[in-house]
Amino acid sequence: MSSTTQSSDDVLKTFNPNKIILPIMITLGVVIFMLLKDFQVDTLWNIDWAWTTGVFLLMGFVLIAIRHLALMFRIKVLTEHKLTWRQSFQIISLWEFGSAVTPTTVGGTAIAYFLLTREKINAGETISVVLFTILLDGIYFLVGIPIIWLLLGNALIFPASEIGEAMGGASATIITAFVMSYIFMALYTLAIAYGLVINPRSFKWFLIRLTSFKWTARWRPNAIETGNDMITASERLKKKGWNYWLAGLGATGIQWISRFLILNFVMLAVIAVSGHLLLFGRQMIIYLLMVVAITPGGSGIAELVSDNLLNDFFIGANGVDNSMKAVVIAVWRVVSYMTYLVIGMVVMPTWLKRVLKDRPSRRKKSQLEPQV
Repeated sequence: MSSTTQSSDDVLKTFNPNKIILPIMITLGVVIFMLLKDFQVDTLWNIDWAWTTGVFLLMGFVLIAIRHLALMFRIKVLTEHKLTWRQSFQIISLWEFGSAVTPTTVGGTAIAYFLLTREKINAGETISVVLFTILLDGIYFLVGIPIIWLLLGNALIFPASEIGEAMGGASATIITAFVMSYIFMALYTLAIAYGLVINPRSFKWFLIRLTSFKWTARWRPNAIETGNDMITASERLKKKGWNYWLAGLGATGIQWISRFLILNFVMLAVIAVSGHLLLFGRQMIIYLLMVVAITPGGSGIAELVSDNLLNDFFIGANGVDNSMKAVVIAVWRVVSYMTYLVIGMVVMPTWLKRVLKDRPSRRKKSQLEPQV
């Protein structure tokens, strides 16, 4: 079995329904722990139950739909409209599902490559599209976080003194992890930008030199393959006009803004919120920490980090309202995370039946052929 086939088979295992058990258990485990630790029944009576509560929660799902449409539009544009809207919907649904059940640093690229090639997008174009989406997402954070920092100042990661006391010592660890994550993403994005836009051959040479030592030699085949992929993607990307870039950047911005506004509306459903831009910026920090997490889709990490970073939005006369915070985080994760698991599980059987319908017959035919 070739390495490519093996890789495809490994990715296909990601779509096993049993894969959702671990991330659900981690997320629910952390949420239940937070609720058992902090929840008080009186919290439910303190919520101002009105028609706006339902409207704001509904807006959370509307934002998921907007984000999905933005990602569908982006994949259609980047593949030069070779995909139908139906194909785009299924690819994005399964791409998000795959990202939700695997660590972000492990499964994203392989899943995207598998999905696009199964839709009969050639290997060169698939590589170009996948690398370009990574670049676009990286640009959003590389540029977006400094802009929000300029607008908010140190309040983005350093709360006011009285809030700092409420947050506790864990905030220092989170801030350090965030800075390290941002540096990692910046270096990663700049490396891809250099390889895709400036000089892919120098990028390949650097990877080969990096794997020329005895202790790195085992990664040389992968380095050569990555370098070749970068050259292929760069040659294709240089033929694109500004419309291609602008459409990709625009759709990328819409999908991230929609994602990060979900928590704003979930919180508005139960409490009065001030400082929406600050809440938006804090979610960028949360996401960066989820990216480097080893748990599927950052499950568990998102809840634990949020428990600390969102404290200053729940400050009351008696300090931090941990009970209300636990409720908000629980609802937010159900809306923003569990929804993608459900959509993926619904879409998966139809997509697999459509793109893999010839696999059984091929296996059967190969089994019936005489062995020489």
